[in-house]
Amino acid sequence: MQNRITHSVRMDITDDETFGSDEHAHVTRGGTLVLDTARPKLTDLTIGKCGGEVRVELSVTYRQAAGGAVSVSGRALLYEGTSENTTDLDGRASFDGTVASGASRGFNVRVRNTDEGGDFADIRVDVNNLALNENDPCPNIDAKAAALGAGFTGNAVSGCEAVRGGHRKRFQNADIYYSPSSGAHELHGEIRRKYDSRGGPDSDLALPVTDETGTPDGVGRYNHCSGNGSIYWHPRTGPMTVRGGIRARWAQTGWERGAYGYPTSDELNIGQNPWQWYSDFQNGVIFFEGSGVVEPATASLSGAQVLAAFAAAFRRRTADDPRVNIDSVVVIGVSDSAYDFTRSGNRVVTYRVSGEISSGHWYIPDPNFEVTIPVQFAASPPPDARREVALSARQAGVIGIHVDNFAGLGIHDVANALHDKLAAIFNRPIALGSVPAIAGLLSFKVMKDSGLTLYFRPDVAGRFAAGAAQTMLNDIRI
Repeated sequence: MQNRITHSVRMDITDDETFGSDEHAHVTRGGTLVLDTARPKLTDLTIGKCGGEVRVELSVTYRQAAGGAVSVSGRALLYEGTSENTTDLDGRASFDGTVASGASRGFNVRVRNTDEGGDFADIRVDVNNLALNENDPCPNIDAKAAALGAGFTGNAVSGCEAVRGGHRKRFQNADIYYSPSSGAHELHGEIRRKYDSRGGPDSDLALPVTDETGTPDGVGRYNHCSGNGSIYWHPRTGPMTVRGGIRARWAQTGWERGAYGYPTSDELNIGQNPWQWYSDFQNGVIFFEGSGVVEPATASLSGAQVLAAFAAAFRRRTADDPRVNIDSVVVIGVSDSAYDFTRSGNRVVTYRVSGEISSGHWYIPDPNFEVTIPVQFAASPPPDARREVALSARQAGVIGIHVDNFAGLGIHDVANALHDKLAAIFNRPIALGSVPAIAGLLSFKVMKDSGLTLYFRPDVAGRFAAGAAQTMLNDIRI
């Protein structure tokens, strides 16, 4: 059952120590709230300030009660000082009562400064409660829309229409779905776009059972759906579906705050017998076969090993110029995943090459140089365990060069030549190898330590391919 609650609040506040126009303040606000099985209790907060000395906080909690009624309980606190960081509590008051379905009721309370002075606030709260018939979908959807507000939903672009499992109403900026079992819930933004692309309520996701909600890490967003699935969005991954046993394993490991991070692909069905699915994540792969999770076969290089391969390549490129001396090659950054609607891109690794350029004169200090090179590792086409895949590394942004103590004849030319030599490594993508279709490559991933990991099907062919890939990686030359 849903309760549509229309409420309004009025505060008349007096600061006894202030004179003139600031002695009294009037605060009014209101809105619409919806209580349902998912959210049977909601608390609304109103803050009023007066003069330079009085702040009043009113919290009103609404709870579903028997017979479609709503219980209302309010607490008013009066503080000395208008800053919300103030903790000098000087007065409190409360009220409670019940509002029957289809009824309205007003609550009055005065909160006084009981510590010192004559500060006070008279508060009036008016509540209208309408219990909606759970078998009448359209009023439930309209109540949800009113609670969200037209600023959130935009104008309606459809009527209340029947869909598989329930009803829906489309708006410019959101869609609201309803069924008696799931309640009324909204989808908007990129999550709505992904939901629609998957077939909406006709897909295996079925109907949403939550509104779009912020993730516990404070970065991402998600909607859970009744088809044992969810859509998760992160600004550096895009919106991705995760379902069934894969979602269950991900949940066991801590969702997005666990070892796997956010999903970076939708669930992929390999289409073999027995049925096999997997989902790509920022930090790994979850593979599901038959009725359980199976660990995929892997081959990997640590970040230090990849760095050594690039350092050797940079030194080879500059070996023919005696004026250039490379002192060090280090990793200075590993980005987050790259946003995509269907398959997130790999992290970008940024390398810094540092050294000296000979000035050619004993009396002129040798300038120091730093070159930054962003590199993205890619698989084309994206692995799906069924196609041949080419692995490569390519320049992912502008190569920057900085020279200190810039002096000496020809230094500018040497610096530019150094830039060109290192950039020439990436004139075209660097081919790292090719994985045949029979190997069953699931994912090619840059890890948080700048290392590389390849994930293969957990069968005989996949394990053999993982062994061969490990040999290839161990002998990698860029």
